[in-house]
Amino acid sequence: MKKRVTILSGIALLCIALSVMAAEISFEPASNTFYIPETKPDIVITANTMLVKDGIATLEGDVRATREGDILTCNRALVSNSPRWLLASLTPRLYRRETIPEQKLIRESNLEARCIFFDNENARFNASDSVNVKIEERSWDLATYSWVIISADEMLGFRDSGRLIFSGNVRIKDKDSYGRGHRLDYLNESSTAILTGDAMVETQELDKKTGKMEKRRLEGQKITYNTETKEAVSE
Repeated sequence: MKKRVTILSGIALLCIALSVMAAEISFEPASNTFYIPETKPDIVITANTMLVKDGIATLEGDVRATREGDILTCNRALVSNSPRWLLASLTPRLYRRETIPEQKLIRESNLEARCIFFDNENARFNASDSVNVKIEERSWDLATYSWVIISADEMLGFRDSGRLIFSGNVRIKDKDSYGRGHRLDYLNESSTAILTGDAMVETQELDKKTGKMEKRRLEGQKITYNTETKEAVSE
């Protein structure tokens, strides 16, 4: 059974919008403490307090890490240089703003969860629990606006492959559509989103005969969606 749906197109935006900030994190405490580098650092991290012990820096109070269009905020962060990783907790939030000249768009992404972990050694990141992602797109002339919200218990992302996995109570919503399932996999290379486990997608489509918007519902244990062709297959 095939059916054209649009709800999961937001997943393609999500994969582009999220980046792993830990890719360039390098923390070397007590080495040339007052040295001022000639070039601007890739990432700047500020906090109210910092404690360094056994190669791990603990930052607390108004923690803020910035790199180009990425901003990570939280109230507590642990940073390790070897191996390189960062764990953000106490209301962490990752915000990203992108300007896309070829499409004349501005894209803003927000990721919130109880904890966000960036593992640079394995080129991946993890967010859990109470994960909530919102992506918004606006045209430069403000004539068009679109958004999508995805929530789940956990989110896992792989930087090199562009793969994203949402698991546990997955919910997807945009202006006209809604979807749910137990797990959502997005594969960037094949432009494929797979919603599994009591999966359901409900959207609205224009009925050419009546000229009215009609609800369309697709259900199954597995719904495979191609973000390029906009076709979905239910199994």
